[in-house]
Amino acid sequence: MDIFIRTFTLSFSVLGRMIRPILGILIASIIISALLNIVTDGYANYVIGPITAAFISLFGIRTALSILGDNRPPMYDMMILYAVMYGLFFIIAKGVVLQLPGVIYALYDNWNLNGVISIWSFLEADRLLHRGLSLRYFREEAILMFALFTSIYVVMAVPMANAARAAGQGSPSTSFFNGFGRSFIPLFCIFSITFVLQFFFGFLAALYALVPVVISIVSVVISFTIPIPDLDIVVNGVIASVALLWLHSLVWSASAVALKKRDEISGPVRPVKAPPPAEKPDLRALRKSREKSRAIDERCGNLHQFHEIATC
Repeated sequence: MDIFIRTFTLSFSVLGRMIRPILGILIASIIISALLNIVTDGYANYVIGPITAAFISLFGIRTALSILGDNRPPMYDMMILYAVMYGLFFIIAKGVVLQLPGVIYALYDNWNLNGVISIWSFLEADRLLHRGLSLRYFREEAILMFALFTSIYVVMAVPMANAARAAGQGSPSTSFFNGFGRSFIPLFCIFSITFVLQFFFGFLAALYALVPVVISIVSVVISFTIPIPDLDIVVNGVIASVALLWLHSLVWSASAVALKKRDEISGPVRPVKAPPPAEKPDLRALRKSREKSRAIDERCGNLHQFHEIATC
C-alpha cells in the first residue's frame, strides 16, 4: 500500500517538472525523425518512436529520482545510450509477444485435430480454423495481449529506473536487467490501470488538441487564413493533454518508488566517489625553486674553479 501512496503523491511533482522538457524532447524528436526518414525512406519511424519513448521514460524517472533526493546532474550521453538499448529491447520483446497468440492457437489446432506437433505442422496449420478461433476468442486474446504487453513494461520498470540513476554523474554503472521483475504485483496494478486510462485520454488529446492543430495548418497552407478555434475545444485539449502527461508521470513515479523500495530492503547503492581534482602547480614557487637551484649550481661551480686554482 505504501508504494501506491508514494507514487500518487510523487506524480504531481513530476508532472510540474516535466511540462517544459516533454515539449522540447518531442520537438527535437520530430525534427530528428523527419531528417532520418528522408535518408532512410521512412523506415526510421520504426526505431525512432520506441527510442524516443524510452528516452522520455528515463528522463521522467530521473526527474522523479531527483525529487526523491538524487540531485546528481544527469549525463545525457549515457541517457541516450540507455534509451537506444531499451528502445531496441522493447521492439524485439513486443515482436515476440505479438507472435505468442499465433503459436498458442497453432498448438491448440494441432492438439484439437490430433496432429503431430512439428515445425511443418505450424506452417500447414488450418487457416480457417485459426480465424474461427481468433474471432471466437477475441476477448480472451485481447486480455492476454494486454497482460503480456503490460508485463513487459512492469518487469523492466526497476531496471530502467536503475539505468536512469546510473545516468547521473558519479553514479555506479548498472547491468541491463538489474532489478528485473521487482515489485511486480503493485507495479502491474498501477501500470495496467494507467495504460487503460492513457488509451482513453490519448484519444481525447488527439481529438481535441492534435486534430485542431492539423486543421489550422492545412487552412493556413491552402487558404492563408488562421481559423479561430472554439474555446471549449482548446480547454478540453489542454485538460486531456495534462491528464495524459500525469498518467505517464504515474508510471515514472512508480518505477522510481519501486527502485527506492528495493534499496530500502537490500541497501542503497553507494555512489562512486569522483577523484579529487588535481591541484594546479604554483608557478611562482616553481620559478623561485629554479632560481635557487641555479644560484646553488653557480656557487658550486665557482667553488670548484677556486679549488682547482688553489691546487695548482
